[in-house]
Amino acid sequence: MDAVLEKDRTDQDSLVAHLAAVQVLGLDGNPVRIREFWRRATTVTSFVRHFGCLFCHQMVHDLVVSVPTIIASGAQVLIVGNGSVEQAKRFFTSKKLPRDGVAVVTDPDRESYRSAGFERGYARTFLHPGSSKAYGSAKTQGHKITGLFGDLTQLGGLLVVRPPAALAYFHKSRFAGDHPNMSEVVGAL
Repeated sequence: MDAVLEKDRTDQDSLVAHLAAVQVLGLDGNPVRIREFWRRATTVTSFVRHFGCLFCHQMVHDLVVSVPTIIASGAQVLIVGNGSVEQAKRFFTSKKLPRDGVAVVTDPDRESYRSAGFERGYARTFLHPGSSKAYGSAKTQGHKITGLFGDLTQLGGLLVVRPPAALAYFHKSRFAGDHPNMSEVVGAL
């Protein structure tokens, strides 16, 4: 059993090391490595599907609601998208982001998504039975599709990483709208 746990830890360390080295773009278009955020404080890092997806609007909303609790625990939030810098600016401005405790970046090449092992594909994204249930829930909450700004078939996820690069929580979306339970995320802080 210890060998299995050790392999899991080695796989997690490898995932975090690769992801930490990935270069993303700030809203100013300047490159920055993800590790620069992770070095500052425990970081809730959310990867949204694309800028305009109703599930992404929902995920960002849920994160922003949790920001006071996240900040009170000494942590911060990093939201990663995969559209252009202009698309990221438009999306994040509509959410009144960035703000204290919440940084935002984009990765148009989706290297960070691949490094994290986040999957993509039409069937996984839209034909999974959970997608239609999640869609109904997001619509009921008032979230809307505002366009296609990034990779339509990219799935996201969420990590909690403690400095300098220790994985404390990992959620990999299995379908569009498969979001983590925010109380579990906060509990991992």
